[in-house]
Amino acid sequence: MEFTAPAKVNLYLKILDARDDGFHNIDTIFERISLADTITINEKLDSTVLICSDPSIEVNEDSLLGKVITSFKEHSSINKHFHIEVKKNIPIAAGLGGGSSDAAALLKALNEITGSSLDNDILMDICRGLGADIPFFLKDIKFGHGTEKGDSVKEIATNVELAHILINPGINVSTKAVYESYNSHLPLTNSGQVDRMFSTFLEKGNTQRVGENLHNDLQTIVLRDFPAIKKAFSILTKAGASGTIMSGSGPTVFGLFDKTEVCNAYREVQKEISALDNWKAFLAYTY
Repeated sequence: MEFTAPAKVNLYLKILDARDDGFHNIDTIFERISLADTITINEKLDSTVLICSDPSIEVNEDSLLGKVITSFKEHSSINKHFHIEVKKNIPIAAGLGGGSSDAAALLKALNEITGSSLDNDILMDICRGLGADIPFFLKDIKFGHGTEKGDSVKEIATNVELAHILINPGINVSTKAVYESYNSHLPLTNSGQVDRMFSTFLEKGNTQRVGENLHNDLQTIVLRDFPAIKKAFSILTKAGASGTIMSGSGPTVFGLFDKTEVCNAYREVQKEISALDNWKAFLAYTY
């Protein structure tokens, strides 16, 4: 059986304060997008095999996906073996939640393929124990408002459909390092700015308003440490983006486009990055 593991972007990300557990309380708006990995899973007789198309991703018992399998078996008391293949399309360490989405998709897949009766509350507890972004993907929603560590998520009910071009400059950025650097250089403050973003979801199709309210507290830190990423913003703006922002802890930058113009803009962006080593562009929609 094949399962889809979609990426996410953060339309809004505000760091509120540091937590005693080493994480941060945040205020964020997630959007699930059509750029996705795929996970193929079947039951196996003798031993579990976990394969990933990207050899740089660990697939042992101590890896994130290995921990998903272990946690599922512990909670379900199911001791079956599986053949699992992950095909990566989402860039890694890119601020797009690829690893978290794979984890959520694998957990749901294991629950479905075994006919397990683990309810959503148990699945959510497993997700919260594995990573802050994973609960958003478990919920299977298009837009979500994330608070606490980002793991408390409520659906944003809206008919808004967005079109994006993403540029990934082929640089791996450590989320942990970005947050540590943020602590050292910038104040932690509260803000009601997210309310303005919420209001845009009442205006169906108004990408200009969404673009005007994009926000990411971590962007300044990442651009300071990796100034080459700034070129992605200029490329997307030149192609006609109504707004540009870095997703999560980066380094992926995305722009908002009118659906009728995004395909032509995507071709223009591809030409612009063709001479840049390891840079990639992706066309994606709300999913």
